[in-house]
Amino acid sequence: MRQATKFFFAVFLVLGMPFFSLPTRAAEEGTLRTQIEEKNREIEKLEQEIKQYQNSLDETATTARTLNQEIKRLDAEIRRLNANISLTQKKISKKELEIKELSLDIKDTSASLGERQKAMSAFLRRIAEQDTENQIEILLSYKTVSEFSDAVESLKQFDDALRKNFDELTALKNNLENQKTKAERARSDLASLKRDLINQRELQKDGKTEKTALLQATKNQETLYQKLLKDREIKRAQIYEEIRAIETELKKQIDFGSLPAFSKGILQVPIDGGILTQGFGKTSFAQHTDVYANGFHNGVDFRAPIGTPIRAAEGGVVKATGNSDIMCPRGSYGKWVVIEHPNKLATLYAHLSLIRVVARQEVARGDIIGYSGNTGYSTGPHLHFTVYDARTVQLRQSRVCGVLPYGGYLDPLNYL
Repeated sequence: MRQATKFFFAVFLVLGMPFFSLPTRAAEEGTLRTQIEEKNREIEKLEQEIKQYQNSLDETATTARTLNQEIKRLDAEIRRLNANISLTQKKISKKELEIKELSLDIKDTSASLGERQKAMSAFLRRIAEQDTENQIEILLSYKTVSEFSDAVESLKQFDDALRKNFDELTALKNNLENQKTKAERARSDLASLKRDLINQRELQKDGKTEKTALLQATKNQETLYQKLLKDREIKRAQIYEEIRAIETELKKQIDFGSLPAFSKGILQVPIDGGILTQGFGKTSFAQHTDVYANGFHNGVDFRAPIGTPIRAAEGGVVKATGNSDIMCPRGSYGKWVVIEHPNKLATLYAHLSLIRVVARQEVARGDIIGYSGNTGYSTGPHLHFTVYDARTVQLRQSRVCGVLPYGGYLDPLNYL
């Protein structure tokens, strides 16, 4: 039994020993942490740079339009998109480092967990063996009561160590699960960042194409640019007059009794960080400009930089997508998406830069369906958001601008 006591003491030492990372592993983790901190500084610097570009673009949007100003705006937008690409690349590098760091943590925790499990298994096997000894034999194996008391005390200490080890084993398991969850989330974030990078490169390409097309159309001459603007205004007026006439009739078909009661949260705000710049109805902008044929705004506008994610305001099915700029550049909604929802509402998202859904596709609330832009008739990058009674929505061939969506419109702010 004294041999058993020695065994208990040896295992007690094993159970009480902390598990440390090897020096080389600790050095590798330290290097990773340093690299991650450096990426954080680079990311912060780029975010400040992008903010400055955006401030410059916001100022440009408020000035009178000339060819020179438009070229400057496009150049600034391209520089901002380039900076966004660099920012996303830095975020990808940082996320890869974080995943590597988490992998090392998982490896260390798994090793510690394995060692403790082995120690526990060895001890439990030994206990099972000791249980076969006769209690009288155990008592008689000690020469003195004092020696027996010491053994009992050792066993008590061992029992305490065992309980502590069990608690630490449980903590290690929980820690390992948390680390694995973080790693899964980090890998998901990495995949999302890589998708963002693809989108940003596409936006950058579109920006350069727009600048080239503008210079070709105007031959870099202000008079030709002003003529181009005038032609667009004529088409724009025709399009909005057509929309006004059709939607005035469709509004009569709205069945308010079967639509959701007005309540905040029926629909979610469809743009990340968007700033509401124009409300619904007879807004000051609608009444004091000739942008809308009847002085009435059939939705709400959210200002946001080009490339901001646009999300489905509610789950549903994509009814249609389109791009009015193909038939009438800068004349109407530009790139647009219409989604029908089970609650009998439908939503329109216009002036997008990229569309990431197709007709008849099912989407969930909050899914990214595209990215904000400056397509169609727009005084600056923003999202135009309209809510319709879904039963009134129609897709019609306009006289000058291809297929456009029409419907009996509602005030989105009653549902957001």
